[in-house]
Amino acid sequence: ATPTVTTPERLVRSSFLAMTTLVCRNNTGFDGESRSIAASIRAMAPYNFSWAVYVIVPDSSEEGKCPGLESFRELRQPNVRMLYRVSGGRFSKWVYYTEDVEQFANYDFLMVFDADMGLSTFPWAEYFRRYEDYAAKWGIAPVTGSVRNRSPFYPLKAEWWTKCNRSRIRFVESDLVEQWFAMLTGSFATWYLRKVVETGIILEQRALGVDWGVDSTWCGAAAEWSNREAGCLLIPIDMYHGDTKSLQQDVVFHQNGEHLTNLWWERVPQWMHVSQVWLGSFFQDHMLGCSPVGLEERYHMPIDLRSVVPIVPTGLPDNRSHHNVQELDSASASAYASNGSNNSNASNVSHANTTTTDEPDERSFAGRANNLALLSTFLAMQVLH
Repeated sequence: ATPTVTTPERLVRSSFLAMTTLVCRNNTGFDGESRSIAASIRAMAPYNFSWAVYVIVPDSSEEGKCPGLESFRELRQPNVRMLYRVSGGRFSKWVYYTEDVEQFANYDFLMVFDADMGLSTFPWAEYFRRYEDYAAKWGIAPVTGSVRNRSPFYPLKAEWWTKCNRSRIRFVESDLVEQWFAMLTGSFATWYLRKVVETGIILEQRALGVDWGVDSTWCGAAAEWSNREAGCLLIPIDMYHGDTKSLQQDVVFHQNGEHLTNLWWERVPQWMHVSQVWLGSFFQDHMLGCSPVGLEERYHMPIDLRSVVPIVPTGLPDNRSHHNVQELDSASASAYASNGSNNSNASNVSHANTTTTDEPDERSFAGRANNLALLSTFLAMQVLH
């Protein structure tokens, strides 16, 4: 869409590098992904976007050739690089994305996205309005993500927000943002991916043909790099997912993925530990429903509080629980004190430890929780002070 006077300035003035992979094959999935990439390039034309599309061909004899792509004029534009790479089987996109990690710092933002994600229909102006609102109060989150129609993690599904009385929540701090779409600040992306390359993980991904682990570590890395308590921000706007099912998963794929996960734990345990709650079964439990009472919306939880604040459901939801409150428009996983708190130390909590605000229309969920959650709130505040 053409920028207007209401288009957020950060969207208009920032520079973006958008990266994706496209597997060259003769099927409807390839056609759908090609059209999706072309549509994304058209939709973002009013903004300062550069594109890197890694086209994966099965053998070296096909390098530089992928039948069907020549019909898309969008892919021939000067701000679009078509980079051909050879892989006869499964691959990790990060092997290609990290070929030149230093380039990311030349952009304000790096966007990584799967080819079947609907960037062209996404409400970017609203996304950046929410981004700006958060940044104005609590600073820039180095990693930002969204939600989609399908995810193994319930809070990353669109219906978690649209069907569970959370539709007015505009953003939450989170300890996990999936890699199907993520927006990283350029300077952080260079620092983080340089560190990942130095661990040798990219070489392991190349050998195993699996890209697991990047999204399990960048929230912890972002918190370290920015000296923030929470490194990731989730903006719960539904991004269309075409789900072309281009990734074939079998027993070997999952075995390699589990092995790779163990390697991440060996080499950067401090980053993995941040996302540990998400990596367990809790957020993927089919019985989770709409509201995990014990969790109380803590999508981000400071590590030093995890032994104090319950992270498993402790009872059934009732009408006093936060999920029945409609007037909330933002939530922080680390907001443990309500604005009406009588705790004399509450006003001294820094932005690094809470995202509560003095504005009456933004109150933390803790003030709306049940009695058990209020007890957890009290204990948490004692730890903070």
